[in-house]
Amino acid sequence: MSSLLGLLNIAGSGLAAQTAAIDATGQNVANVNTPGYSRVTANLETTATGDTFSGTVQANGVVRSYNQFTYGNLLSEQGKGGAADARSQALNQVQSVMAPGSGTIADSVNAFFTSATTLGGSPSDPSARAVMLQSATTLAQSISGTAAGLSSERSSLLTQAQGVATDLNGELSQIAKLNGQIASATAQGSQPTDLQDRRDALVSKVSTQIGAQAIQDSKGNYTLLSSGVALVTGNQASAVSVGVDASGKMQVAANQPGGATIDITANTNAGSLGGLREARDTDLAAASSQLDQFASNLATAVNAVQSSGYGLDGVTGRNLFTQPATVAGAAASFAVDPQVVGNPQFLAASSTAAGLPGGNDVAVKLSQLASQSLSGGPPPAQAFGALAASVGVAASAAISESETRTETVTQAKDLNDSSSGVSLDEEMANMTAFQNAYAASAKVIQTAETLLNTLMQML
Repeated sequence: MSSLLGLLNIAGSGLAAQTAAIDATGQNVANVNTPGYSRVTANLETTATGDTFSGTVQANGVVRSYNQFTYGNLLSEQGKGGAADARSQALNQVQSVMAPGSGTIADSVNAFFTSATTLGGSPSDPSARAVMLQSATTLAQSISGTAAGLSSERSSLLTQAQGVATDLNGELSQIAKLNGQIASATAQGSQPTDLQDRRDALVSKVSTQIGAQAIQDSKGNYTLLSSGVALVTGNQASAVSVGVDASGKMQVAANQPGGATIDITANTNAGSLGGLREARDTDLAAASSQLDQFASNLATAVNAVQSSGYGLDGVTGRNLFTQPATVAGAAASFAVDPQVVGNPQFLAASSTAAGLPGGNDVAVKLSQLASQSLSGGPPPAQAFGALAASVGVAASAAISESETRTETVTQAKDLNDSSSGVSLDEEMANMTAFQNAYAASAKVIQTAETLLNTLMQML
């Protein structure tokens, strides 16, 4: 009779175990479309007692599907994708500043030299002088306005980076808190799969913001590494700050729980912070520097011609544009010389006072600058065109990189989902298997009860 009672016990444990397995499968099916959900399976274990025929089965909680290699690869690709997306969007804005749909610097340059040609044809005509002075003013405003636009974009990228850091710090704090909760639950023998899913979702966000690598210890804690430092260790989180250094470049620092501050700028290359930093301090800085050089070269070339001639008042030595003291900042300060503002009669058209008012050799020489090399490079309009084109090429390359990274992130996500996500086909197959096992255990109980009743009738 003890064997029949043991058989009932074994079959009963089978019913309980298969029920737990079906519960886990039902949970998977219910969360098939839940973002960040990881598949769980019932952890079925044999509980043999040494008697060959008395071992039972028990469901010892659930096991969460997690593959550290596919998940780590996903984080890596998301970091690269975040950087590519941020840089692409930033360069698109820079391109719109450098090359708007109409009214570009190249257009203003051409209009200016056209007005110089007109002045050369009618050096004593007040209207020709007024048109040239206005075109010079428009050119100056176009160059200084573009410089201001680039400066504004530079400030905007810093503000964006600071906003990313604010969001990032909130997520790091939550990850550290979840670390503590998961470690506590694990120590008590629980399987906090929902907390682990929430933590992975937060880590995924962090990876798109600054890049991340997650290392899990035996207690279930994540140590979150990024930019050469640990941003989260156990239930302690660092805070990331974004500012500028003495040279005006973006500076990223990790303020650790113990009070130490580590400059991680040089290693912040991934995530949107890395992309924003590269766009601001490399791409945009290069465009601004090239625009300054262009403005300095243009002002120097035009002033060299204008200052050699005479205005209608017989005075020589006047510049048309304010001469930049240094190349740096030349575009932002580009303007018509204050002496000439509002005084078209001061424009020089003749190389001698005796040639006034009909002399035109200086005006002709000025108009010829349109087709002459600008400081060893192409003519003025082409020089700016090349500058704008270089920004366009960089923007195009950034878009291509962003599209490529979108594909690699999708591939990495699909690979990770294949190992930790829910497959309805697989779950339906499991459901059938567990259902059959449950029915079989129920049949064993029915058989044991029949045998036991027969035995009791015989006694």
